[in-house]
Amino acid sequence: MSSGRSETGGPCGPSDARAAAIAGLAAGDGLQGAVAGEPAFVHRLDLADAGYYLVPFLRDGTLVAIAEIEAQGCALAKAGAITAPGTPFLLDPEAARAALPVPSGGAPFLGWQPCRESWDSFLPFWVFDTPDGRFHVDQSGQVHRQLGTEARGG
Repeated sequence: MSSGRSETGGPCGPSDARAAAIAGLAAGDGLQGAVAGEPAFVHRLDLADAGYYLVPFLRDGTLVAIAEIEAQGCALAKAGAITAPGTPFLLDPEAARAALPVPSGGAPFLGWQPCRESWDSFLPFWVFDTPDGRFHVDQSGQVHRQLGTEARGG
């Protein structure tokens, strides 16, 4: 089953997002020797036709930072240093598929919205549309049938 979503990210394509991440993060940010990797497009699940790119920065094959680039404006939204050695960039989509309780033949996509299950846009879900409905697999491999998006009391 197809997600019916574009992977272009609007006016900002993957190479533009990578260039914006490189330009947005100065070498003085502790990224000396780090190389920008392949951007991953994340669909906003709560906003129609919106999304962003996550761009990993690697040094000697180790993830050292992530930049978030807005797809509509191709501008740096935020960046963060990775301080835990061995942190992977994203869960492998096949590992996410293996966690599903039902078969999924369609291609998953990365999606995110503010919710109880993922408070950080650096931690999107692998989203699977199956004959049994939609499933969200978080970056730790936990499966969520629905996302808790109700407003919290103050």
